[in-house]
Amino acid sequence: MNILSKLNEVTINNTNRIAETDSKFCENQYEQYVAARDALQQALNIIKPAYEEEKKSVDNSLDYCYLNKYQDIAPIEKRLEEIKEDFISKVVRHFSRQYKVTLDTEVINKKYDLYLTHKDIIAEIFEQMGGFNFKEKAVHELIEASKATIYNFGKVSIKKTSLSITDFVRWDSWGWDGLRISWDSKKESSLFTALSHFENGDVKMLDSLFNMYKGMEKGSKHYNIFSKYEFDCEKFKSIKIFKNGKITIEFKNQTLAQEFANTYLKK
Repeated sequence: MNILSKLNEVTINNTNRIAETDSKFCENQYEQYVAARDALQQALNIIKPAYEEEKKSVDNSLDYCYLNKYQDIAPIEKRLEEIKEDFISKVVRHFSRQYKVTLDTEVINKKYDLYLTHKDIIAEIFEQMGGFNFKEKAVHELIEASKATIYNFGKVSIKKTSLSITDFVRWDSWGWDGLRISWDSKKESSLFTALSHFENGDVKMLDSLFNMYKGMEKGSKHYNIFSKYEFDCEKFKSIKIFKNGKITIEFKNQTLAQEFANTYLKK
């Protein structure tokens, strides 16, 4: 059974408890948020009635209140909204970074008022997981990102143990760096991360592939990026990139090359 088949067969219960370390982080953030929210709310509860009372004593348009709606009240109300957004962002960012998944903070922020809790945020995060747990969600996103790098599967070819993709790498030409991968291109990173997952099941890019990728970012004036990169791995042996954008990955056998193509490249 290949990796994609295993992924599709997994049924996840979103009511599963989160890790203890995650729980402690969320509880700590909630306590800090409540303390800040209550402090600002107390200040608002003092200033707002005082302002309303002062307005009653203003007899004509020449008089003015010492307290001001826009200078004294509005800034506190704005800060209350800002710290709510910060609270949501910190909790969501923790899970996003920890488990390498994509999560939306804006939809949570729009749904809840100032009195949301960390449990509300966690419930919304699980809602966004689409039936996966964190690990499976990360794998799902990794595979989808890798597939998105190939707009035309006809550019993928397998000859014996080698898989090649034509017109894959996007180069920028800089006089002081030579050729280097385009700064806004994510394709190479997605492919290398997929290859890493194929090798060891981890969603983090292998150090050896990361070093190759950083060399491609630096450019041909700094690294011999057009040489064949050899790897001491179980499933693939080497990678070579070309000036015309072609990339060739040599696997240990043809079956592995075909499995990688079917799982990570073919839509």
